[in-house]
Amino acid sequence: MQKSFATVFVVLFSSFFLFAQETLVPSGMNPFLINNESPYSNKAKAVDLKLPFLEDFSSTFVYPDFSVFIDSTTYINSSFAISPISIGVATFDGLDAHGYLYEHGSSFAFPADSLTSLALRLDSIFSGTPHPSVPADSIYFSFFYQPQGYGEKPDGEDSLLLEFYAANQDKWVEVWSVGGTSYSSFLALNGYPWKCVMIAITDTAFLNDGFRFRFRNYASYADLSFPSWAGNADFWNIDYIFIDSDRDFTDTIPSDLAFREKKETLLKNHYSMPWNQFMANVAGEMADEINIPYTNYSSSLLNVTERLIITDLSGTTTTYNSGLSAANLTPQTDTSFYRSPIPYTFTTLLSENAEFLIQMAINTATISDPIKKNDTLAFYQHFYNYFASDDGSAEAGYGLTINGGKASFRFDLNTPDTLRSVLMFFNRTVNDANQIYFYLTIWDDNGGVPGNIIYQQLGVRPEFEDGFYNFHNYTLETPLAVSGSIYVGWIQTTDEVLNLGFDKNNDRSLRLFYNTDGTWYNSLYAGTPMIRIVVGNDSEPHVGIDETENTTTIYPNPCSNCGFVSFSDSELKKVTIIDMNGKMVQQVLCEKEFNTENLSAGFYTIVVEKKSMVPVMLKLVITE
Repeated sequence: MQKSFATVFVVLFSSFFLFAQETLVPSGMNPFLINNESPYSNKAKAVDLKLPFLEDFSSTFVYPDFSVFIDSTTYINSSFAISPISIGVATFDGLDAHGYLYEHGSSFAFPADSLTSLALRLDSIFSGTPHPSVPADSIYFSFFYQPQGYGEKPDGEDSLLLEFYAANQDKWVEVWSVGGTSYSSFLALNGYPWKCVMIAITDTAFLNDGFRFRFRNYASYADLSFPSWAGNADFWNIDYIFIDSDRDFTDTIPSDLAFREKKETLLKNHYSMPWNQFMANVAGEMADEINIPYTNYSSSLLNVTERLIITDLSGTTTTYNSGLSAANLTPQTDTSFYRSPIPYTFTTLLSENAEFLIQMAINTATISDPIKKNDTLAFYQHFYNYFASDDGSAEAGYGLTINGGKASFRFDLNTPDTLRSVLMFFNRTVNDANQIYFYLTIWDDNGGVPGNIIYQQLGVRPEFEDGFYNFHNYTLETPLAVSGSIYVGWIQTTDEVLNLGFDKNNDRSLRLFYNTDGTWYNSLYAGTPMIRIVVGNDSEPHVGIDETENTTTIYPNPCSNCGFVSFSDSELKKVTIIDMNGKMVQQVLCEKEFNTENLSAGFYTIVVEKKSMVPVMLKLVITE
């Protein structure tokens, strides 16, 4: 059935006029995929997979693991799932492998994303006494799924389906499917944020060495005659694909110890902020606690150890190492990596642009933990020259639908500073239809709401940047001295939605305001608009700290279609590649070189760890 824009309008915006034309719309194109070449096009495929098969999507980011899967239209992330089972899910939506709306997409259901495995050896059982597979081996295929998550809900005509490949017949066979629904309806029906699907593989057509599986979804777009509203659609999340023998319908998840969520800041209100602003109010800026859930997905009582390590990457202060703390965790039980207060306060001898590596790990020797990647969390805490309250991932788009409407986000400065530029991330829509001029505006404070306009810039419109770091930098024509609370946003010149990126994983709605009738109101939507400000002496956001003194260098740098980047030494090292949002996009063990095919154009921080020295940071530039 065709999606009617009028129906969507009534359902989604029945309170439209009551709440003064403030709205959320589906997120736009996926910035992490745009112009990022698929890792599957030039890779030699791995050898056939064997049982047991287990994938929880915690080992890769953006694209699926190319040693397991042969296509790349799904999005591997930690942002779109509600109450995830472990860190990382595969998200199916209405965007292609490059992050754009499908060319063949329409308002009718159409085939969209797919996730296809390499060949899996179901002809033989390799554990215990190896033998050819038979139906009595009780091989089950299981996975968990969730509709919508933090994205746009799949409608009734949309669907998610699973197919098995019968190699001897050279055909795909649909073995399971489900129609679209909202997350709230799904939760009310199932009583849990996820549903497990168990499929017994007894058909001998699949018990061979050419078995493969693939997930696919059917999506449909809203009426494209309203292009500034049209964006990504029809989200599904899947997790924990598990295939093994000697299972039954109660064996829904493998024995595993796993973090369920990511934590990527130890600050209360920001992901990044200037060091001088932090130092002016240390107690007020540090988070009150660390609280990250993890679960014992086993039938055993586990003795679990925890460790927290925080490293000043400038090397000017001592690394904090909590040592190991141990406790018992009963089967199928949730707990948290919890510290209150946080037993560390950021400190460095640098005067600006500090950066810290935070590592949290859980471990057990009680069971053979099958997935090590979901036992460790690591991120970089930036103290750069900009304030960032969002996590860099847009799960929706924010906007107003009235000419002259005003929207603003509050920034609180702990010490007077100079505002140089404003960073804004706008979702791309069909034909860039939201490139509409607006007034970039800054207000002072009037008792907790925006007051007088203290800066305004004309001739500004949404702009889009390719690569991982997609905030456009709007440099102020005249630097602005600021102090206390300021409000940064825009005044509309039309009633079209600007579709500003909206982070739904962090609720800072008490700092988001809108005004369409002469009065400022707090936003009705939980989340954070993707607006940042650059302060200090430079109008460009800082992209990485200075290189630590070391003998390791990389070349070529900049890298333009070079395929590989080489090191000046051949010592074994762990290489972590960080994008400009502080997200890890790749981590490898290597000696002489690492592959750059998965990296789009932009600036990256390369963290090199090896036995002979403390971790060092290098800067890498990837050009078109």
